[in-house]
Amino acid sequence: SASLVVVGNHGRTGTSRLLLGSVAEHVARLASCPVLIVPHGSDHPVAPGSAQFDRILCAVDFSDSSQQALAYGLSLAAETKARVTVLNTIAMPPELREAPMSYELGEALRTRVVTSQAQRLAALIPEDVRQYCTVETSVVEGRASPEILRVATATQADLIVMGAQGRGALALALFGSNAQDVVRRASCPVLLVRAAAA
Repeated sequence: SASLVVVGNHGRTGTSRLLLGSVAEHVARLASCPVLIVPHGSDHPVAPGSAQFDRILCAVDFSDSSQQALAYGLSLAAETKARVTVLNTIAMPPELREAPMSYELGEALRTRVVTSQAQRLAALIPEDVRQYCTVETSVVEGRASPEILRVATATQADLIVMGAQGRGALALALFGSNAQDVVRRASCPVLLVRAAAA
């Protein structure tokens, strides 16, 4: 009945990872509770009695699991008065980027999408949370995992919180490339949270 699993990521890359896989990734795919993955050589060691996170990045794609992850991240932040960045990434469809349209029309559409996503993010933040921690929202354009890692570096995040999809055999396919890429490349711990069962 564990409520959290903490596991180290050995940092294998290339052929070694391909052949042996990652215990951390397997645990994250199969565990029913949140999994905290601490990378090999982390700049932010998690030591007994001192696991306090001051700068938390919560990646939100509005899925059930990412909203559950946000709630978890905000709860952690409220306990430690941390600074939280709530991030949403948008990827404009290639058809739209390649469509013949004026620069002004393209920028107007981009601004409209960013504004809409920013409003959705703001609506997810309970007002009372702001009494206990600092919360900023950000919407950026680009592929999710590189942008999550870029913003984590820019904000000096010492924890990334994001949703994990699926469980069991299906999770081998659904443990998304974004979560997998972030787990493999992050220099700080990554907390993966699954949506609560209905």
